[in-house]
Amino acid sequence: MKVLWFALGFIAAILLVSVMNLRAIAAARRRRRKRAAEHPEKKLQATKVIVFSIMVTYYIAFLVGVWVVIAKDYYQLSVLLTFVGSVAVFAVAFYCWKSKAENLEKIKKGNPELCGTLSDFSGMSSQ
Repeated sequence: MKVLWFALGFIAAILLVSVMNLRAIAAARRRRRKRAAEHPEKKLQATKVIVFSIMVTYYIAFLVGVWVVIAKDYYQLSVLLTFVGSVAVFAVAFYCWKSKAENLEKIKKGNPELCGTLSDFSGMSSQ
């Protein structure tokens, strides 16, 4: 029951702060839209936001795991870190794969004299 009241109080505090800062929030949105229109190459990428969110979640879970080990039962730590860590590993691996594919497309567009498909270049290493 205490957790429910805490969550309701937290949500009420966020709403109160948001309502009190509506003008500043609207001004920040206008500035962000103007900056995005002036510099479209600096567009925020959804993949980066998702990977960042997953990594933040991982670190929060790690801190909760440290608390569990110190204050409660240390047998639960491996379960928690495995569950959250596996998602973080897949998120980072997916982002690296996506970034590699985008970079290979840029290389191919920048060097039209290169023969072959993108899958031919995907085996290239830095050595």
